[in-house]
Amino acid sequence: MSKIELDYDQAHEFVLNQRKIGSKVRWDGWDIVIWKHNPNGFTDKHGAFRDGRWGVQIAVAPDSRGIWKVPKRYVKHSR
Repeated sequence: MSKIELDYDQAHEFVLNQRKIGSKVRWDGWDIVIWKHNPNGFTDKHGAFRDGRWGVQIAVAPDSRGIWKVPKRYVKHSR
């Protein structure tokens, strides 16, 4: 699985930019939490109910070097 590696400053910029383009991204302590709408979230082990809808969320924690490795499939791109 392809990932984007972010240092501390890049991680903060990533969260801000993703929120600006409509992604459901937030901080939970040091973890970046990304939520995507998915009706199958009801039965998914990563399922979460948010804003009146089911979806799937992942939490990306920094590694021992302070790098967040975000899977590319959870990154939204602006047009």
